[in-house]
Amino acid sequence: MGLHRRDYPILGLLEECNKISMEKKILDCGAGGRHPPLAVFHRAGYGTYGIDNSDSQIERANNYAKEHNMEFNIIKGDIRELPYEDESFSFVFSHHTIHHMPKVEVEKTVKEMIRVLKPGGLIFVNFPSIDCASYGHGEEVAEGEFLQVESDGEKVIHCFFDDDEADSFFSKCEIQSKNKWKLLINSGWFHGISMINYVAQKK
Repeated sequence: MGLHRRDYPILGLLEECNKISMEKKILDCGAGGRHPPLAVFHRAGYGTYGIDNSDSQIERANNYAKEHNMEFNIIKGDIRELPYEDESFSFVFSHHTIHHMPKVEVEKTVKEMIRVLKPGGLIFVNFPSIDCASYGHGEEVAEGEFLQVESDGEKVIHCFFDDDEADSFFSKCEIQSKNKWKLLINSGWFHGISMINYVAQKK
């Protein structure tokens, strides 16, 4: 499937979505990149939609789609203000994306994702844990928020969460599962990623 190891939780999300008898229509908030998770859902017969604020990342995802004869329907936009009507999608997710903004905007984004989700539908979001190896690196701009230098030299905000800190974001949902997923990547040095994965169902 071309998935990176860090994207394996998406397979679990697909399994959970398949258990629900709703229209197979899913939105990825932060849908760009060389290995777009939407491919997993496209192959499973879902109608796929995505939004991303980066032209280059959208281009990478669209190149993948062309190479594999797919159509993801990715648009450019701001996931903090989703350009979709209320209750437009059966399933909505954001994977390894939502933490690149201040925590107050993270909460706003989750609530936007819930707004466009149909009652009974599922939302999947993951948040970096304070157990990540990169926690505490860079310039701290607020509690749990750090400006860290990316590979291109750009400073980007990274937010990290306590185990239960994001629970309140899902007040209009029932949390179906929450787990902490850890991964060690060896790229000349070991980097420990620890993500708190949520799956919640809209009431």
